[in-house]
Formats: sequence, C-alpha cells, structure tokens
Amino acid sequence: MLHKARKNKNGGNDDDDDKKKKLSNKKSIDLNTLTSQQLDELSYYDVLGGIPMHSTPDQIRKAFHRACLKYHPDKEDNSNNSSGNNNSDSNTSDANKDDKNNSSNNSNNTGEDPVFLKVKEAFETLSNAPKRKTYDSTVDFDDSVPSLADIASDRDFYTIFGSCFDRNLRFASEYDPDHLSSSNHSHGNNNNHNSTPNTKRKKKKNSKNQNNNNTQPTRPNLGNDDTPLQQVHQFYDYWTNFESWRDFTLPATKLTEHDTDMAECRYEKRWMEKEIARKAKAMKREEMARISKLVERAMNCDPRLKREKERLERDKIEKERLKQEEMERIEKEEREGREREERERVERERREKEERANSKLKRDREKKMLRKARQSLRKAVFAEVEKGDNRTWNNTEEMNDDIELLCEKLNTAQLEDILQPSQTSLSSSSSSSPSSSLLLATVKEQALNLQSENEREKREELRKKKELRAEAEKKEAEAKAKRASKPFSKEEVAALVKAVKKYPAGGANRWEAIALFINNMIRAEEPRSKEEFIEKYNSLSSARVSAVAASAPKPASTSTATAASPSASSISTSQTNLTSTANAKNPPSNNGANGTRTLATGTTANGSSTAKTKATPATTVTEKENNNNSKVTTNEWTEEQDLQLQKALKQFPSTMDKNERWSNIAKSVTGKNKKECVQRFKIIREALKKK
Repeated sequence: MLHKARKNKNGGNDDDDDKKKKLSNKKSIDLNTLTSQQLDELSYYDVLGGIPMHSTPDQIRKAFHRACLKYHPDKEDNSNNSSGNNNSDSNTSDANKDDKNNSSNNSNNTGEDPVFLKVKEAFETLSNAPKRKTYDSTVDFDDSVPSLADIASDRDFYTIFGSCFDRNLRFASEYDPDHLSSSNHSHGNNNNHNSTPNTKRKKKKNSKNQNNNNTQPTRPNLGNDDTPLQQVHQFYDYWTNFESWRDFTLPATKLTEHDTDMAECRYEKRWMEKEIARKAKAMKREEMARISKLVERAMNCDPRLKREKERLERDKIEKERLKQEEMERIEKEEREGREREERERVERERREKEERANSKLKRDREKKMLRKARQSLRKAVFAEVEKGDNRTWNNTEEMNDDIELLCEKLNTAQLEDILQPSQTSLSSSSSSSPSSSLLLATVKEQALNLQSENEREKREELRKKKELRAEAEKKEAEAKAKRASKPFSKEEVAALVKAVKKYPAGGANRWEAIALFINNMIRAEEPRSKEEFIEKYNSLSSARVSAVAASAPKPASTSTATAASPSASSISTSQTNLTSTANAKNPPSNNGANGTRTLATGTTANGSSTAKTKATPATTVTEKENNNNSKVTTNEWTEEQDLQLQKALKQFPSTMDKNERWSNIAKSVTGKNKKECVQRFKIIREALKKK
C-alpha cells in the first residue's frame, strides 16, 4: 500500500497520475479506416485524437499538430512510397490497398482529402472560443434527472446522483471555453516576456504545471456516507448557485427555422436575431429549472441530510420540552408564591384586625377610665365643697372652670393622683378633715399651673409671631431699598406706559404679563419684578393726583371724581400718558372689582383714591392685582383680638353650621363683625400655607 502515499515530482498523487494516463492513453481511432458516414458521426475531440472535452487551447493545438503529422497528404505520400519500394512482392490484398492509397493520394493532391479536411475543420472550430462554446453545447448530452423510484438504497443514491452531477459539471463556469482561452492567453503572455536562457526552462516547466492545473479545476464531489456535513452543505451550496455556460443559440435557430444569412435586409436580420435570442433565453431558463430540480431532488433523497434533519427535529423537540418544563416550573413557583403571599396577607389582616380590636378595646377602656376619673373628681370636689365653706374659689363658676380645665388637660393617672388623698381619707367622717382642704388646694394649684402654662405657650407663640413678622418686615424693607436703589430709566417708564395700554385692567395675570413684556423689551441684566412695576405705577399715579389737587382752585371734598384741570399740562409726558390710559380703561368708581372707594377728589390710576380732610390725615386704600383677586386691607388686628379669634375657632368647630359658627365667632371677638373675622381667618390660612 506504499504506492498510495507516493507522490510525483509535480506534487500530485500517483492515483491522479493514473487517471491522467488513462485519459491520455485512450485508444485513438485511425481516421483512414473509417467511411465518410462514420467520420461524420465522430466528434471533433475524437477527430483530434480523442482529447478530453475540457482541453485547453494548448492541448488542442498539440493534438492538431499530431493529427497533421499523421493525416497530412504530404506525410501520407512519403509513407506510401517507402512502403511500395520495400514490399514489391505483396499479395493481391496489398495491391488493392495500395490502389486505395494511391487513389486517396491523388485526391489529396487535388486538396479534397476528407480526413484532413475533417481534422482542419475540428481545429478551426475548437480553437475559436465562441464556435467551440456553440459546438460543445450541441454535443450529445443526457438531460435526464433521476427519479425517486431509481433510488433503492443509499448506495444507489451516491452512484446515480453522483454520476448525474458529474455529467452536469460539463457546463460549469470553470469549463467555459471563454475562461479557458483567456487563462491560456495570460499564461502565454507571461511566457513571452521571459526571454533569458537561464529561466526559460524553469518558466516552461511552470507553464506546463499551470496548464495541468487548469485542465483539472477544483470540482465539488457528492462524496459518500462518511463525508463531513460541512462538505455536504458546501456541495449543495455550489449547485444552488450553479451558473451554466451552455449556449442555446444553435438549437434556437433550428427551432425558429430562421437563417440570418438568408435575410433580405438588415431589419429582417435583426428581427431574426431577436427571435433567436428570445428562444435561446427561454431554453436557458428551462436549463436552470432542470438544474434546480436536480439539486432539490438530491437534497430530498440525501440520507445525510435526512439524518441531519431528524437530529435537528429531535433537538427542537428537546428544546421545546425543556422550555415547557421551565415554563411549568416558573408557573408553579409563581403560583406557590401567590398562594404564600395570599396566606401571609390573610394572616396579616387577621393580626391587624385583632390589633385594631385590642387597641379599640384599650382605647374604650382608657376612655371609660378617664370618664370615670373625671366624674370622680367632680363628685369629690362637689362633695368637699358641700361639706364645708368654699373658701378656695370666689364663686362656683371659677370652680367649674378649674375643674373642667383639669378634666380637659390631665390624663387618667394624673387625675387619680389628685384623687388619691381623698380616697385614703374616706373612712374619716369629720367635715373638717385636712384631706378635704388638701384636695381643693390641689385642684386649685393644678388649675393655676395649667393656666400659667397656657399663658406661657401663648406668650411664646406671640413672641414667635412677632419675630416672624419682624423678619418679614426686614426682608420687605431690604427688598424695597434694593428696588429703590435702581431708579427707573426713561425707556422703562415708556415701556410701562405702553404695557399698561396693551394690558388693561380686568385681564387675567395682568401684572405678570406687564412685567414679562417690559423685561423682554428692555432686556436688562437684572429683570424687575411685578411688585416694582406696581409700586412705580402707583407712585406716578399719586404724583399726578397730588399735582391735580394742588392746582385745583376749589377742591370738592364730597364729589366722587373730578376732571383734570388745564394746569395739569405742566406734568411730565410719562405721567400724563399713564393717567389718561388708566382713566380710559378703568374709570373711577365707588365700589367695584377693579377699583376701591374714592375718599377725595384725586383718583389713582389703578382705581385707588386718596382723601384729604381738615381734621384727619388722608386715608389710602390700595389695590394689589393678582389673578383678578382684590384683597382689601382694613383696620389692623390687635394681639388680644387674634387670641380671641383663635379661642373662638377652637370653641366653635367646623362641624357646626357655617353661618351660626361665624356669628358666634364674631360675638366672641370684640370690635369685629362676621365678615372681618372671615377675612382675618383667610389671611392667616394663606400665610400658613406659604410657610
């Protein structure tokens, strides 16, 4: 078995060399022994000595040279003359043969030798790539595709389909005559450039090796039952993308029965060529459909792909099974988790319910004990008071107030501590027992302590309020000083006049829109707030009103509004525009949503007015617009009034009827009516919300 591993000098195996020798040693046919009919039945490759169909142009040229040496008329004349001189005493058959040869020689001399003409025709056809392509396409070829009935076993599959694929490799792109001729020309050009004597022999050997490699291109093989699956997929990928070079021009010409050489004009010739091309294209589509059918049928019958498909199906089923088991496991865990959570929830709710019930019982018990302790305290104090003289309190109301204060502020334990001395002395029946005076003194002392503690809390609360009020006033003063440090420029005043015209009184968020408009127009480094614009607007309006009042000859104190006097023309342009705009958009009124009461002849631009009387200073009511809500500030509240209001709010809860509640609260606050109390309550509530 050593000859199997042995390699030749060119690097190939001996088995490949044996195959090449078998092809090269194919029995050649002597064309001189054939009749004209037999000669016509031979292919051009057999005429040139039986060369393979996929031979290179160099191999075809060499075969033609060998045929010329054998079948050329001049060569045949020389061979016949030499044979005639040496065999003068031949038999009758030899004489007949010589006569035949002489007749053939005579025909060859005239240029009508059919054998040599056949050789020449074969060479001219095979040496021309387009002609060779057309000829190779017309050579007899088996187009049949094996059927499923032909496959009885796996061995039959490899044998039948393997031979069928090898047969169809004839039209592979590697064997395209155009490709073979182009590769041969490239090698020929490379050899022509190598003219040095030292490298000529090496280049000649290399060209021979390249030609041998071109004659045997790499071809896919169907393989056998042990072929790796990767090679099997590569084989079918090759045939799936297979491109056939088979030319159907000549069969299409025969089917259409069009002869372009017999066309009467060029237009008819073009039409014939289009018809032939259309038919050839249809036949090419049928050819590719046949190849696709062959590949599809082979893939369906291939036992290797069947086993792979079964394996993939088993893997898929196994994956689905594992996935189903995983889903069932997850679902089971989720179900158990939900059941566990449900049990925990039920248990938690049960415990919470028990705890609520226990806490309720405890609270009820504590309330009952507290109520009992309060009743005991009242009974004990009343009993002690009835026994002797009531010297601890001046009257019964004070006593009741102290008792109720203790019952409200003290808990059960504290009340029991107060009652403990009296309970220890129940056995003594004397009215002048020291325990009775001790109980009353203790009640009085505890009441005084609670009152003093309440007063301290109130004072502390008032002190904190004062501090907060002082801090707010300080911040407001700082903000006002900061605003005052930045005087308004002429551009800002003009922009304010324009903004007041653009946004009249009564609109939503008027001053926010005015501030945004002016800041966008001026584009200052530090934008101003709406409070600054409101203050500037009021100052300009007040200045104009003062000027008008001073210039009037006889001010009318009882009128609600006056017209501007002619002397007001001396006022600045900005103040005049501002006032005229306010009077046009918001005329003065006695009482309205956008105005305030007029107390003097002068009316401010935002609806407020100032009044000057002989006895009292001017009273000013200002309007501050924010979201169309007017807040009117009236007389200030004293600390005592605030305390009375707070106490009344506690005494009369919100569960009461609204009108009845605020009527009672107003009665508890001295000097204030129900409406003022409601307004004060709203102010305090807004302040607490802002905090």
